[in-house]
Amino acid sequence: MKRKILLLVLSVLLIVSTVIAPVSAQAASKKTVQILQVTVDGARIRKGPGSSYDVITSLKNGAKVFYLGKDEKSFCYVRSDHGVTGYIYKGFLKSYGAAYVDQVYYATLRARVYKKASTHSSRKTTLTKGQHVIVYQVKGDWAYIKTLGGTGGYVKKSALKKAK
Repeated sequence: MKRKILLLVLSVLLIVSTVIAPVSAQAASKKTVQILQVTVDGARIRKGPGSSYDVITSLKNGAKVFYLGKDEKSFCYVRSDHGVTGYIYKGFLKSYGAAYVDQVYYATLRARVYKKASTHSSRKTTLTKGQHVIVYQVKGDWAYIKTLGGTGGYVKKSALKKAK
């Protein structure tokens, strides 16, 4: 009797492992992008990796940026939440989190973000054209998003395009 129970348990474990393993491998193979947080007011995004390069824009303390995978000298190549790409001094950044690359989108136009998936719901914020967001779920014509600042809500899916 004990032998039959052991055989049954082993069979169930084998079946479960063949179902779970491919799903886990697929999730593990998804590419991620690191999100960094600016630690000082006035951190400058520059055209090149050095303080002699022109300033494109400045960021506030607490702003989030996507790390684009290049380090040159003491600078990281980043993209701001508004789509500006350039170099920022490493000393002004700290790790914040990560997102799957296929979840990163940007607004193709000014788009309202609602509390619920309805234009009759209260508005939480408005995305500016080019603003990058993370899409967590899609339901019909609506996407549940979060801005890099942390505001979550629903936006019309047609107002978003996958970032490259």
